[in-house]
Amino acid sequence: MRMANKIFSWFEDISSILCFVVGMGLMLYEVIMRYVFSHPTTWINEISTSLVVWGVFLGLSLALRDDHHVSADILYAVIPAKFRKILDYFANSVGIIFCAFFVYYSASLVYSLFNSRQVSIETGVPMWIFLAILPISGIMFGIRFIERLWRTHKTDYEIRENVDEPVEVKEKCI
Repeated sequence: MRMANKIFSWFEDISSILCFVVGMGLMLYEVIMRYVFSHPTTWINEISTSLVVWGVFLGLSLALRDDHHVSADILYAVIPAKFRKILDYFANSVGIIFCAFFVYYSASLVYSLFNSRQVSIETGVPMWIFLAILPISGIMFGIRFIERLWRTHKTDYEIRENVDEPVEVKEKCI
């Protein structure tokens, strides 16, 4: 399981970074071609924007993995420790349900675009390719929510009295 998690984490890191770097590199190329050589291209804007969007969607699960998503933890900090685990179960379950709906409806959208054979006007690339990131990122995001749900299940929430700082979480040894 640890090896699969390492491979998945490596894929998240590399794919997100690669999409961002290539997208930004194409944008830089367009700026140079447009303002230095006065020879703008038509296809770069669409491709580079799509690559940056792909990088963002691939980075969703990466941010969840590293706890970089925005969270409002005011309620979490004031409730007793025994209810924190329940809240974590609830939040991760809602995340999994959201991902299931997101994957289903985005896959339906991609499938309908695939069947309609719509292509981009500027590049001639089929539109389903640009939107294929939606179900892919939904699956990746869902995997991370399942991982967090499993981690919540394995974790003991320590109850400490008279401490002003947030309660630390300790994992059980298996």
